[in-house]
Amino acid sequence: MTRSVLIGCLSVLILLVGLSNSAAQTQVLRPDLQKVGTAVETYFQKTKPDWRHESVLPATPPGGQPSPYVAIHFWAVEKCEIAERSVADAKTDKPPVSCRIKLAIYESDSASAALEGLTNFASKQRTATALLVGDKGYVWRGENIVFIKDKFTFWLSVDLRGRDHTKNMDLMKSLAKQIGDVVAAR
Repeated sequence: MTRSVLIGCLSVLILLVGLSNSAAQTQVLRPDLQKVGTAVETYFQKTKPDWRHESVLPATPPGGQPSPYVAIHFWAVEKCEIAERSVADAKTDKPPVSCRIKLAIYESDSASAALEGLTNFASKQRTATALLVGDKGYVWRGENIVFIKDKFTFWLSVDLRGRDHTKNMDLMKSLAKQIGDVVAAR
């Protein structure tokens, strides 16, 4: 009986230590990346106040710390008016379209390093086509945009839930342009 109580207490202790370690894991971003992320987040709060925001930690190996070079943001809304205008048929009512935006931001050491990384990525993607957004950008797989602004690389994707319109390039191009403008103005 004493052994089973000891094993039970030890199991609870290990579980609590594991939970406290995962709960205590926070991300410390590089100062410039923090400023860019805050500028984009503030812009969305002002222009899209009904959108919900969530920041998440990048994937991290067990026992490792999240990268200070990567910030990941999600914004979601149940009724995306921009998407509605693009999918609504003129003869029908506008259907409610929810959407979720994922924005991952990577900070390189310099603008030239960001450009080199983007160029290498685009050369390996068969479906990458040039896009005039930011300093240089690409669309790949018809549903993702990657672009650079200064030393930052932005990976943008939009999911229009409830519809088969995950390739809404008008919405994505508009968002990419807005994000690039926010970063340039900071």
